[in-house]
Amino acid sequence: MVPVRTGLDERLEQLRDNLVEDASELMKIYEISINSLISLDVEHVNQVLDAREKARIKFWERTGDILLVISMNQPMMGDLRMISTYLRGTDTIERGMRHARDISQISLILKNQAGVNNIPSNLVNLIQIMNEQLFDLISNIFESINSKTNLDVDYISNKWSKIGETWESCQEIISQTPGSEIGSKIGRLNLFRALSRIERTGYNFVRFADLWHHALNNEWISIEN
Repeated sequence: MVPVRTGLDERLEQLRDNLVEDASELMKIYEISINSLISLDVEHVNQVLDAREKARIKFWERTGDILLVISMNQPMMGDLRMISTYLRGTDTIERGMRHARDISQISLILKNQAGVNNIPSNLVNLIQIMNEQLFDLISNIFESINSKTNLDVDYISNKWSKIGETWESCQEIISQTPGSEIGSKIGRLNLFRALSRIERTGYNFVRFADLWHHALNNEWISIEN
């Protein structure tokens, strides 16, 4: 029996477009959360919290759309690789929104509970660098997805290594900065938490990049290694 592909290609294209659109929204919200952290300007925290809640709802809608494609068609193996990758991408973006929410909430804790007035300038510089590295990594992945071209695996691997190096430098500064400057124990712990969220967002997207490479080439790789 010939597989039923009526409208399948168009549906797969729509899933891909949705994923690219959602990644763009994530980076916009993530930027707001990072700015809240480095400036301790919590004016836009509620915008991040609202965006995370909308992303949670959208995640279930996107998941339903993806499962509907499977139920309405008889996708072949290559199609299934794409579908499973889009499902993982949707989950990765939703997790990124959760991390953005956490970072924004931490900025509130630092300002209102830990009494931090300013994040040390050397740490601010590293946070900005780490965020730029993360955005470069995500943008490169989704340029590949948008154009359906192969990943630049070396580029992704290099950016992931740089994120790790910057994260280590951040930990060193947080550990060595006097408690009076970063809100004592509660401030120090929450700065660690905020920066770990950025690192974990990067890790999740690198793992997603592994799947995207597999979807395109039917070849398993492990970029983080």
